[in-house]
This record gives sequence, structure tokens and C-alpha cells, in this order.
Amino acid sequence: MPGYILIIDAMSNRRIHLRAQLDTAAYPVELVESQSEGLVRIRQDSPDVVIVADDLPGLRLRQFCKLLRTSSKTQLTTIVVAVQRENHSARISALNDGAYDVIEHTADAAELKARMRSFMRSKHVVEGGRRRAVPETGRELAEAIPDFIPKTVAVFVRCSQTDSHVETCCTLDPSTGIAARDIDAQTARRAPHKDTDVYVLVETHPGDEARETLGALLAHPISCHSRILFVTDARGPGASPLDLGAHDQVPSTVSMAELALRIQRLARLKRDAERLRKTTNELEKKAYVDALTGLCNRAAMDEYLIRTDRALAQHPRRVALLIADLDHFKAINDNHGHASGDTILAHVAQTIGSRLRDGDFIARYGGEEFLIVLPNVGLEQAKSVAQRLRNAVAENPKTIEDGTVVRATISIGLAVAAQSDQVSTAELRRAADAALYDAKRNGRNRTEVAHRDALHGVPFPKIKVRI
Repeated sequence: MPGYILIIDAMSNRRIHLRAQLDTAAYPVELVESQSEGLVRIRQDSPDVVIVADDLPGLRLRQFCKLLRTSSKTQLTTIVVAVQRENHSARISALNDGAYDVIEHTADAAELKARMRSFMRSKHVVEGGRRRAVPETGRELAEAIPDFIPKTVAVFVRCSQTDSHVETCCTLDPSTGIAARDIDAQTARRAPHKDTDVYVLVETHPGDEARETLGALLAHPISCHSRILFVTDARGPGASPLDLGAHDQVPSTVSMAELALRIQRLARLKRDAERLRKTTNELEKKAYVDALTGLCNRAAMDEYLIRTDRALAQHPRRVALLIADLDHFKAINDNHGHASGDTILAHVAQTIGSRLRDGDFIARYGGEEFLIVLPNVGLEQAKSVAQRLRNAVAENPKTIEDGTVVRATISIGLAVAAQSDQVSTAELRRAADAALYDAKRNGRNRTEVAHRDALHGVPFPKIKVRI
């Protein structure tokens, strides 16, 4: 059941009032009156959001939050505590006990709906990131325990010339672990601080620079991953800051203690997201990078060649494909051992890769073979590149572990397609492979060029070409 919200409150009038304030057309809302009934319903079907009254009989909020956090089914369930109006101590207590957010029983309908949409959106983003970061085994990767918790950097943005509230907020107690700074809105938009965990935007009055700054921070490459806390008392028909992209919203009457707790929570979410992105990037790298040579692997090569075929079919241009093979590699392994053979192979890969342009492509094609694609390169230039690569390998020997200097060479098969040719990369690869066989047969450490006749025979697969 997507987008389902569970309200747990012993007082029926408050349950009904909260449901009336929510967008029941967008997501189902269910009501229960006790913690035990709520836990039964949660076990049956995990909700996206749980709203629980702070005065619920028998509720021990810290244990309730821990119970949901330790279950794989409800780890991402957002726990919200409903409190009496202006009860600052109850708000702080709820956040300390593990609640994600705190609302009032009489919360404004527009703000409450915006908060729910923000919760749903955040949950879906995290779920998508976790799915990408889970390997084929289905088990999530364990996170290393950090040696220390870094100090949170919070930047308070002055969005009005008469904004004294920012100066007050910057006086956060150092014991909170927050390093507070302040800048003006124009500086924030033009040159955001790269080490900022949380930006705090204070909207003093409608029409100041707060919402414009919000959009700019979300779009800037330096600040797009920072979290944004929006302070405003604005009410009205306009879009909520939460719908505009803010990660949290509080009124100007928020206590300094609650403000610090919310900033720290947002900073933790930012660090969690950074770890998730790092894990995802590492997994993607492992999926497409050959571990020994650091080059693209066969999977990456296949995807690149498919994209190249599509591009050539739509916009024909010259292209050269080379297959390079390490000469006498079996003899290297036999004479020096497989570990040294791997060292030589990695060295040759680095030597070749460092001599290519940024737009060129290289992958480990087989055991000791490399496939190279040179976009928009004709025959003479491709021959020159092949000669440069062979010379670089031959002139850069490698000293292995026992002190022996091993000098390797490569043979290259080269196939070139003109702009008017209607051939696929599969045919180029086949022609280059045949040319490589000729290079091996004719003495090795040489380049052989595929005959033009060898290029014709396999057109672009299922792609209509217009000349």
C-alpha cells in the first residue's frame, strides 16, 4: 500500500482532526487508538509515516522509535510526534528520543500536507539509493563505524537587511557540536561554502531573498547536497518551502535547543547520503572496471560499443578501432611467475591508457588484449597513434619484484571506417582481430591494417542508416 500514514492517538477527536488535515486523496490514512493496536497494524503493513501522540497511554517513545529503527521493514518509516501547542519541552524530548519530526495537534493543514509530501519524497529517494547500493546477494553493505563524529557546519543566511534573528541563531551553544557561520544571501547564491552541512534560511517577511536563495542553493553544484532548514512564519496560498525543496521547516519561535537538534539531524542525513553515494559509486566502479588493470571491463566495453553504433547510425563519422595484444605473455608468466605477469600487464595497460586522448576509449578485451576506439580519426592518424603506443610500451620496461627488468612489446590490429561506410563496431572489431592475427604471424611488435574489403559484411544491427 503506497504512501500510507498511521495515526496513533487515544483521543478520537484529535485522530479525526489530523486525518481531516491530511491529503487523503493522495495517500491512505489509518487511525488506531493504542500503541499495541498500532504495532499490530505496523507488523501487518509497514507505513510510510507514523504520527503518534506524545501523551499516548503507556507510550515509551525511545523504545518505540528503537523498535521501528531496528526492523528492516520499518527502518525508513518516518516517526512524527504530535504535541500540544507551544510545548517546547515536549518537542525537544521527542526529538531526543528519536522522533524524526514534531508537529502540533492543531497543525496548519497546508503545512502538514507539505511535511507529509516531504517525508514521502525523502523516503523514496533513500529507498532508491539503497537498492542501487545493495549487491546481488540482497544483503546491504555494512557501514564502517566512524572514528569520530565531525563538527557540524551550519551557515545562517541573512536574507534581509534588517535580519537580527540570524545573529541570535548564530549564538548556538558550542556544546551542541555546531560551528555556526553567517553570510548574506547574495554571497550564498554566488559562492556557497563547500564544507557546509546545513544552510539555515530565515524568511523575515514575504518577498525577501529567502526562497530565491533556496532555489539557488539546491541548483548549485557545491551546495546541492547540503541540507536546508527554512525558518518562516509565512502562511498563505503560496507554495510551501518544503515543496520548493527545503529539507525542514520551523517557525521563528523555535527554541535554540530544538533548532540545534534539527540542524544535527539534517547533518546526519547529509552524511548518510554521502556514504550511500560513495558506496553506490564504488559498486558501479567495480561493475565496470577491470580490477587488475584499472581499465574498463568487457561489460563497460559492450555498453560503449552499443552506444557508438547508435551514434554512428544517426551521425556517421570516421572511427578507428585497435586491438592490442601483449607479445609472448605466456613466456613472461612461465619465466617470472603469474604475479609478475599481472604486474607487467597492469604496467602495459597504464602505459597505453596514459597515451590516449580524453575522448578515446580503452578496455581490457581479453586476457592480455586491449580494445581501443579512436572517435573521428582517419587511417593515417590511427596508424600514428598505433605506432606511438607500440613505442611507448617497448621503451618503458618494468622492474619486477626480484629486480629483473622486463621489456614487453605489443602487436596491434587496426581497422578504420570512413564517414561513408555503413559498418558496425562488431565488423570493425572482426576486421581488427584479423589484422592482429596478421601482425602476430608476421613477426609481432608491429601494426597491421585491415583491408578495406574486410569491413563490409555486417551492417549496423537493426539500425536504419541515412547517408
